[in-house]
Amino acid sequence: MAMNFWEAQRRARSKTSIYVTIFVLLTLVVAVLAEVAMRIFAQDSYQPPIPIIGLAFLIITFGVAGYNYSMYQQYGGSYVAETVGARRIDPGTTNPKEKQLLNIVDEMALASSLPTPPVYIIPAKQINAFAAGLTPNNAIIAITEGSLNTLNRDEIQGVVAHEFGHIYNGDMKISLRLAAMVMGFFFVLYLGLRIIQFSSYRGRKENGNGKGGNPVAIAAIILLAAGALTWLFGSILKSCVSREREYLADACAVQFTRNPQGIANALRKIAKDAVSDMPQHGMAFSHLYLEDHSALSSLFATHPSLEKRIEAIEDRKYIPEEWTVDNAKR
Repeated sequence: MAMNFWEAQRRARSKTSIYVTIFVLLTLVVAVLAEVAMRIFAQDSYQPPIPIIGLAFLIITFGVAGYNYSMYQQYGGSYVAETVGARRIDPGTTNPKEKQLLNIVDEMALASSLPTPPVYIIPAKQINAFAAGLTPNNAIIAITEGSLNTLNRDEIQGVVAHEFGHIYNGDMKISLRLAAMVMGFFFVLYLGLRIIQFSSYRGRKENGNGKGGNPVAIAAIILLAAGALTWLFGSILKSCVSREREYLADACAVQFTRNPQGIANALRKIAKDAVSDMPQHGMAFSHLYLEDHSALSSLFATHPSLEKRIEAIEDRKYIPEEWTVDNAKR
């Protein structure tokens, strides 16, 4: 089936906007629920004129998210690459594999009409790669040592073209925004857990009526629950957004290389790759990867199945079926 890139991009962005709106609504709803829960369980020991717990949840979440996003803005994709322990390839390298990779990146930059980004090597044996950065001008491409040692030139070209697809379609900006939000949720969870470690909950009578409790401990439990809830659903939403973008990046890999088998064969080798050693401190960015093995279930999977992606490439569908329904009816 013929593919309309522009229509696919429009639909992907439309769906992504819906998910981002849900992200914001989720944060606001949980903030309200946290405040209500605090007033119910703390009773007379917590009756401030302003919603302190709800505001604290919003300030912490958006504060942490804002800090991380500001780092992405200031340092671009290099910040993400260095966070996962990747090293930048020296443009003057004499290593044959690294020189070949730089040549491939130059080719794909020309094919996609994008600036040539810095290239990083991730110290992992797993076959994987990612692109990061908020704009094409501060983007980077990172690829694992395992990819360089396992894939042939056409397959590496397909992988690099896939990552250029993410840059071309503006996927990285939304991906890093979501990563920043999920980090904010996780920090609330972590903060609540730390407070609980240093505070024990015990009932106490106030004004002789038996109402109330330790407001600090109650607040900590509520923040822990709110952080866990938003982190859980935020991770699911992040995965939904990521899955929407992978088919389109695969399609761009075919568009830029004119070789469907390059990316398809790379995905086949990934399917057979039993190694799972991507840096643990980079898990917040796992949705940026070419493939993520860490999902516990399809609900948390940040990527469609490899089988579906290969089938879409080789059947020249390239994109999810629902994106082509309208065109098929014409």
